[in-house]
Amino acid sequence: MQAKRRRIYLLVLPRVHILDLAAPAQIFAHPILEDALELHYISPCPEVSSKQGLHLAQLEALPDSIEPDDWLLLIGTSRLDRHLHESEYQQAISWLAGLGNQFGLLAGICSGTILAGKAGLLDGRRCTTHHDLTRSLSQIAPQAQVQEDCIFVADDNIWTSAGITTGLDLCLQLVAEHWDQDTALQIAREMVLYQRRSGNEPQLSFWLQHRNHTQSRIHKVQDLIMQAPGQDWKIAQLADEVFLSERHLRRLFTEATGFSVQQYLQQARVELARQLLEQTSFSLDAVAERCGFAAERSLRRAWEQWMEGTPGSYRRHFQTR
Repeated sequence: MQAKRRRIYLLVLPRVHILDLAAPAQIFAHPILEDALELHYISPCPEVSSKQGLHLAQLEALPDSIEPDDWLLLIGTSRLDRHLHESEYQQAISWLAGLGNQFGLLAGICSGTILAGKAGLLDGRRCTTHHDLTRSLSQIAPQAQVQEDCIFVADDNIWTSAGITTGLDLCLQLVAEHWDQDTALQIAREMVLYQRRSGNEPQLSFWLQHRNHTQSRIHKVQDLIMQAPGQDWKIAQLADEVFLSERHLRRLFTEATGFSVQQYLQQARVELARQLLEQTSFSLDAVAERCGFAAERSLRRAWEQWMEGTPGSYRRHFQTR
């Protein structure tokens, strides 16, 4: 029997920003996810016009309820904070407030976060929105912990992103966390989009960092490391893969990423270890082995360079959380 597909509801309102809508639609409608997901475009009204003038029709009505495993994406609109009094916005806010926390995940794309704030869903939560709207969000949701210096924020099952294109980063990260890094990387490649956006929040995956450069051969080295962090990579082997000398690779890699190849590889292994600590019951020795470390002691030393605490304390904290 085919497994039930997760429903993703995209809430669309008048003056919707097309790119805010297109980013999650493009990613979650990718063929690699078609057996796992189904998209529903919902709205208080069957037709809306976008800020860019494109008319969207045949939108589904707001459902009476959604399943606990379903996702809800709130799509940003032009100056959303100025239109909260309009009937369509009021209907959407009342519907959201009625849901409470009865959803698997909620994501505010750009200004869409303000809808969640107005519905009372952000109280006590870390969140963000477009930099022009953070003050409005703080006023609308005074009990929310509004972050102004990040690209996106994840607080349990509430995710929020900053301006427009950061919806791509948020959605790719959701794919990475709920499926795997390779799937996110494949989607990004086919969109001719490097997973390169970084920020200051701990929820932002290492896999999305240190890609904001134009050195294609360094991107390839990063891809190779991402695909198998636990492999016994040698500088000479990586250099051969991209037709560079070892010395040239070392120099280009540091210039492009700010880290040496060895430092980057070590961070990739620590990130893989973090995932295994969260998702498996492997012993620390087994985690270390799968991540390319000689022993648990080596993992612990590397962990302390890039993370707080120890691998063991991280697992205990994660399980408690």
